Amino acid sequence: MLGLLGGLLVHRQPSTAILLCVVVVAILGLAMLGDKAFPWAIVIVAVAPWYPFLTEAAEAPIVKQKVLCAAVAAAPLAPWLWSLAMGGRRTRPSRAALLMAVLFLGLAIIIHENLHGLTALIQSGIVGYIFIGVTFLCARRFGDGEGWPAASFTGLVILILLAADAYTRNPSGRIGYFVGYPITYGALVAGLLPGGLLFAYRRSPLLAAGLAGASAAMLIFCQSRSSWVAVVVMLIVVALIQARSGNYRALRAIGAGVVILIALIFSTSSLHRLVEEKLAAKQASSQSVTHREFSYAYGIHAVGERPIFGAEEPGFSAKESETKTNIGAVDNGYLSVAVDMGLVGLIAALIPIGVALRVLARCLRLRVTPTYDLALALGIVGMAVVAIFYDSFYWAQLDLLLGAMGGVLSTRVSRIVQPVDGAESPRGGGERQTGERTSRWPERPLGWLGSSS
Repeated sequence: MLGLLGGLLVHRQPSTAILLCVVVVAILGLAMLGDKAFPWAIVIVAVAPWYPFLTEAAEAPIVKQKVLCAAVAAAPLAPWLWSLAMGGRRTRPSRAALLMAVLFLGLAIIIHENLHGLTALIQSGIVGYIFIGVTFLCARRFGDGEGWPAASFTGLVILILLAADAYTRNPSGRIGYFVGYPITYGALVAGLLPGGLLFAYRRSPLLAAGLAGASAAMLIFCQSRSSWVAVVVMLIVVALIQARSGNYRALRAIGAGVVILIALIFSTSSLHRLVEEKLAAKQASSQSVTHREFSYAYGIHAVGERPIFGAEEPGFSAKESETKTNIGAVDNGYLSVAVDMGLVGLIAALIPIGVALRVLARCLRLRVTPTYDLALALGIVGMAVVAIFYDSFYWAQLDLLLGAMGGVLSTRVSRIVQPVDGAESPRGGGERQTGERTSRWPERPLGWLGSSS
């Protein structure tokens, strides 16, 4: 029966048959990975080249919207459903998680009612925004976090190779259009960079140095100043945490990496030229800067008129911006969501970022450096910084990473504790207090957005 059905699909709708085959193979492959399938599925969908490879402006995906939306939905749901079928960890949702589920369900209903049907919902930006919450809640089942460093490393390498190929084909253009837009590319690199470096450093410091250098070069070639700012903020945050914990060896490593990066930029003519052009004084009057000024003025005015639920339509602010300025985006992700979905929708999108900030604050307060949790939190912070300058929340790839990393962190917050007597001091690298060895630490109530057994 399956053979006859497959033959009929191939004869009548070959594209649908190919899509079903890819889905079946992907689900079986991810099932073989167990709980590691979740981060791998998220990262693979996030870094896949869904858009035209070489172009000079943002264009529509090379696949149909329903295909892209199906991939976005399958990335968190397929591993989660398989994990449910296989059994394993059994936890009751916390009250905060249930409230979050109700919040996103309510937002989805509001969007559906305003757009008058499911067909209008099948847009990657709308599905991505809703799946911030869905992915966050699915990720809470995978709180042990297996596979994130390896998946981040692989995703980062894929992004670097794709960007290198794009640069060799068109050295004079910006790279990163294959994920939608160069700034989207920069945000993806910033989000995956901490986890990728953690995986590489545990194998070889030289490998980590090479990965950092290649990532920095690709960030410069994508010409996204917002991602440069994000990397600087991430470096400042990790330096503060390491200094607070007394881990001076890590501080020396960070300083050496910054010096090497600066030397690489000044010793390479193409990198130096791009950085000099982007930081030149004439950029203060560039179109991107003037449009950002318009975005702030328009966004604040629109939120003041409809503060609670906004226009009840994701993408409304982009349409208004295109009508007024011929640029179809508001250059601030937070203002964009606030205009479209009001302060309620903005709070929903901020939940993963709030979890990451809580992790960083806890690390500073307790003077500990849990490497795994820091990698996830710093990745979220990097993407959050880019969102200050870019309409990030309507790019499904970034939404998947934000929701997944935030959901995993939400189950690990209270595992970040001070070392017990006799444990290694923070100067020794901080591995003892990461919470990665769950058998060492007793399970405790996980507090806000945590789970109670």
